Amino acid sequence: MFGYIPEFREYYLKLLELTQEYQPHVGGASAHFHYQDTDHTQLKELKDRYELEEIAGGGSETDQVLNLTNWVNKRLTHGSMSHHEINHSLHILELAEQESLSANCYVIATVLNEVLLSMGFKTKRVQCMPYDAHDLDSHVVNLVYLSEQKRWIYVDASWDKFVTDESGHILDLKSFRERLAKNKTVLVNGQDTETDESTFYITYMSKNLFWFLCPAVSEFNSDAVTSTQTYYALYPNYYNALSKLQSNRKVMVPLYNPEEFWKCAGDNK
Repeated sequence: MFGYIPEFREYYLKLLELTQEYQPHVGGASAHFHYQDTDHTQLKELKDRYELEEIAGGGSETDQVLNLTNWVNKRLTHGSMSHHEINHSLHILELAEQESLSANCYVIATVLNEVLLSMGFKTKRVQCMPYDAHDLDSHVVNLVYLSEQKRWIYVDASWDKFVTDESGHILDLKSFRERLAKNKTVLVNGQDTETDESTFYITYMSKNLFWFLCPAVSEFNSDAVTSTQTYYALYPNYYNALSKLQSNRKVMVPLYNPEEFWKCAGDNK
C-alpha cells in the first residue's frame, strides 16, 4: 500500500526473517520451464545485428553475462514509463537508438532476457514481489543459468547490479533472500564499502523479495503471445496473493516448494 519507504528497512527485513519456511503440499504442482533455442529467427537477428558475441567477450560465462547486462543498462535508461505496446528487444533497442527512451524494469529485463537467450543462456525474467498485495511497486530482474557452474545467478540490468556474499560469490535470488533473512553479509556488485546507492538497493530489494513470479516459457516477444500463459508463483508459508493477480491471459500456478521454482535448468525435462 505504501510502496518503497526507506525508513521501513527493518520492517522489510523482519518480514523475510519471519517467512523463511515453505510448506510443500503433498501432490503439489511441479514447475515445467522452457527456454527458447538460439536458432529462433528473431534471436539470431538480435545476436547478429548488435554483434552480441563481441559485446559478451571471450571470458567465462559469468563475465559474459555481466558484460551483456552492462550493455543493456547503458542502452536503456531506467524510468517509470509503463510497458511499450510492442515489447521485444529488436523494437525497444531500435527505439533507443532513435530517441531518448525511458523504460521500466519489466521492459529492461525483457530485453536482457532475449539478449541472453540469443547467446545460448537459459534465462528467465523473474518479478520480485512485496508482501503488501496493494503495493503496485515490484521489481523485475533476470535469473541466468551458468552451465559451467551448474547454478543460477541473478542480474539486474535496470541498475547494472548483482549481489555477492563476502567471498565474492555471485548470488541467485534464493540465496539473496535467505542471507537477508538471516542477517548475513550481502555486497552490491561485490563492493564491501557501503554507499547510499548500495543501501538503497538492499533496502529496496528487501521489500521486493517476499515472493516471486515467473513465466513458464522464456522466449522472444512473449508479450505478443495471445494464448493463455502459465506463470509460477513461489509463496512462503501461510501466504497466498493468487486471487488478486489472476487475469484472462495468465494462469498463476502457486508453488510452495522452492526446489520446484529454483530447479536447475537441466531439470526441466
